[in-house]
Amino acid sequence: MPILQIKEIIDLLGLDDIKCRIGRYESDIPQKYKPYFEKWLGNRDGFIRMLSGSIDYVGSEDVVRMGPFYNIYCLVQNQNLIENDQNHQDLLNSNLYYSLTEGRVNEAGWSGSILASRLTKDQRIMDFLFQALKSEVTRTVSIRVVNMACLIECRIWHPREFVFLYEFLDNIAMNIQEMLSELHFGEKMKR
Repeated sequence: MPILQIKEIIDLLGLDDIKCRIGRYESDIPQKYKPYFEKWLGNRDGFIRMLSGSIDYVGSEDVVRMGPFYNIYCLVQNQNLIENDQNHQDLLNSNLYYSLTEGRVNEAGWSGSILASRLTKDQRIMDFLFQALKSEVTRTVSIRVVNMACLIECRIWHPREFVFLYEFLDNIAMNIQEMLSELHFGEKMKR
């Protein structure tokens, strides 16, 4: 399977004035995040360090199952998130639902969490869904909490497909950041 052309993605995003560069694992990832992010960013294709927008990092993994494709991992970093915390899952884990008839979108939205309700109310996100759900890459988007981040995952076959989805994915990330900024995760208390 060919290596995902990270440089091509960066160049294409640059045409839209989106600032990013090839990531350097040793210097771009804070030490406390490295053990958690290696799974998403430590693959052979490298990763992208986003310098603008709401996504922090974009990693990839090639998959050869029913034809070759790439899993794309967009991380929104947050030190308070824990993958196995049911409350965090109820807050963030979101799946896309939709129905199509003869290539026309009948309904679409998000389910599974508080974030899902927020995304379904976001007009920019819903407008994109109703226009782009015919594209298979759009239908592969999902969101879940992982340790120290929220992961927005999708599947692409070509770098241009990620660029096609980028604004949509970044709007999701912005909703995640806004929602997390409104929450109080608790504090250490002395007894």
